Amino acid sequence: MRMTHKELVDRVSSNLFKESGKIESQRSWLAMRNYLEQLDTEHLKLMLKEAA
Repeated sequence: MRMTHKELVDRVSSNLFKESGKIESQRSWLAMRNYLEQLDTEHLKLMLKEAA
């Protein structure tokens, strides 16, 4: 399964949203997305693997 960096960010943020059940605010959601976008591809893949 080969995903782009953006697709990985989307998947990880989606998984985090499912775990928390809600996002506190749009600002916190954007902060989380910005953080995830700064991570390298391997770290994002590891986060997806840990969530599975």
